[in-house]
Amino acid sequence: MGDLDYLSLPIASTHPIPTPGNGGGVGGRKLAIVGNHSATRHLAPFDDLEWEIWLFNEAAQKTEVYTRWDGLLQIHGPEVYTSPFNWVNKDHWEWLQQDHGISSVTGEPKRIWMQEIDPRVPNSVKYPLEEVLKLTPHKYLRSSPALALALAIYLGYEHIRLYGSELTSNTEYAYQAPNYAYWIGFAEGRGIDLELCCWQSEFDQRIYGYDGEFDIDREFFRERFSETEQAWKTNDTILKKTKDRIDQAMLQAKFDEVAKLILELESVALTTGETAGSMAEAERYSQRENPISRQEFERRGANAQNEYNQKLQEMYHVGGKVEYLWNVWRQTGRNEALNQLRMFLKEKVTASYDCGAMQGTYRENMMYMQEYDARLTAAGWVRALRQYETQEKAEA
Repeated sequence: MGDLDYLSLPIASTHPIPTPGNGGGVGGRKLAIVGNHSATRHLAPFDDLEWEIWLFNEAAQKTEVYTRWDGLLQIHGPEVYTSPFNWVNKDHWEWLQQDHGISSVTGEPKRIWMQEIDPRVPNSVKYPLEEVLKLTPHKYLRSSPALALALAIYLGYEHIRLYGSELTSNTEYAYQAPNYAYWIGFAEGRGIDLELCCWQSEFDQRIYGYDGEFDIDREFFRERFSETEQAWKTNDTILKKTKDRIDQAMLQAKFDEVAKLILELESVALTTGETAGSMAEAERYSQRENPISRQEFERRGANAQNEYNQKLQEMYHVGGKVEYLWNVWRQTGRNEALNQLRMFLKEKVTASYDCGAMQGTYRENMMYMQEYDARLTAAGWVRALRQYETQEKAEA
């Protein structure tokens, strides 16, 4: 069967979608949704069989960290999860096609939630998107963690713990933080016993307006620009060397090495673009003379989030072309296929770089928001101390 032949098959599954009425989580069942951030993922109750464990994408293959699982969300399209160029785990598609057995908590088959049932994935279950969207009047699902939490709410879990989604920096889901916060509030508003075992800093912030206005000095941005400029130069050098390596491998028709380097090139381009985005933001703010409000950081971060989503789709789209042409070149050895592969690989590098730049822009502004809040909190303590001392003197 070809890679896309399954699209013509009838949809069927031996694993029906659980609902609030057929054992999908009512009766006080407990669920831990575990992301991939190292700060808190290890705290999940892997040893407590009262808790179901849900993971994301390739996480279940990292058994030294995630020692068990009951459900997994793989919401990307088949062109992503079947790709041999998966930079997180190249064996992911092979792993998905295995039968992963029975949940030690539910006694039912483990479930891999997907956009549609894939007959090649024994544990695949269709994500009930239409039903989940009926929970609120807003079509607002922007990440796998948000999709997981919304699904858990729909299925009626009464006790939910969240781990491994810090949503601040060094995480794939950082740009989707506002959406996750929305569903956390929605769950608590419905009376669900939700315990936030990650990302507590977002919910322990200053109260808007009560602490007055604040501004970060320009020296901070100038220092930040110097840091990011050096990081960008280092990454850009690595990017150029990686391009040279792949050119040499192509000239020598080293097909497998080219495939490996394509993955490496995408990763390096993303990293280089991210440092470029951070550098550009730091430089822009360092040249400002007028005050910079926290809202500006927030607005620019939100704009970068939207552009990131678009760039990510472009990266995946051109990545599919690269994969196709690499296969044609490997099978035929024709120069025409190699030239086209070079052309689309150049597009892929550009798309990856731009995607990274938007992520860097987002993360940089989120970091500035944290810096702003930290300085404001410190200033607040100073004001509180001065007020206390003034009052103490007056009473004396």
